[in-house]
Amino acid sequence: MAAEDNNPSKQTALVVGAGSGIGEALLRRWSENSGWQPLGVSRTSAANASGSTRHIACDYTDASLDSLAHQLLSEQLDLARVVICNGVLQGDHYAPERALSQLNEEAMASVFAINTFLPMRILGALMPLLKRSTAPKVAVLSARVGSIGDNRLGGWYSYRGSKAALNIMLRSAAFELRRVNRQAKLMAYHPGTVDTPLSRPFQKGVDPKVLLTPEKAAEYLDKVLNNAEADGDLSYLDWRGDTIPW
Repeated sequence: MAAEDNNPSKQTALVVGAGSGIGEALLRRWSENSGWQPLGVSRTSAANASGSTRHIACDYTDASLDSLAHQLLSEQLDLARVVICNGVLQGDHYAPERALSQLNEEAMASVFAINTFLPMRILGALMPLLKRSTAPKVAVLSARVGSIGDNRLGGWYSYRGSKAALNIMLRSAAFELRRVNRQAKLMAYHPGTVDTPLSRPFQKGVDPKVLLTPEKAAEYLDKVLNNAEADGDLSYLDWRGDTIPW
């Protein structure tokens, strides 16, 4: 863990899945802003932590998430920003399906476990902190392909389905959060196509003009969070701040 900066004037900006390209870029960005106390959570405790950034290791089991929540509660942190970056597109033995004949139960279960259930479990563990924080703004990385209305190509069954399921569960969470903290804001966020290992195998048809670096993706996400206003509902937004149809 990096050296702690316990300046009470700083607000905590928490990134879960901090080992991802976007997560690392967010922590670097917030570490350069003297008003933030960045805190990263990932499977290892040394994911490029530097400067004022703290880091906590968490293997995302229920016990580990409970331990994380208890630690943060004991520190009485006021979470001003929370970004949950965890997600998967393909694995060692599976890739996005192009046809129904490619569906595999084990692969589908893996994709849903990481893209849908893990972010919700993280959010559930953090709920006691979000309840007591002053005005937390929370972004969970979703994807445009999770939109039912915007689906005009088909395919990618598990990935699309896992993100659509994430969106509806996040909307329920937004209503629950509204009941305990009316100043909180929750959003499902599409970061665009970012030049990271997750998207690299699928960048062939992407216009280089819209392929974002992790640093640029972090800049856009930071801006969207800054502009978000608590309204008691879930927003489904892209990196431009535009609303995506459900």
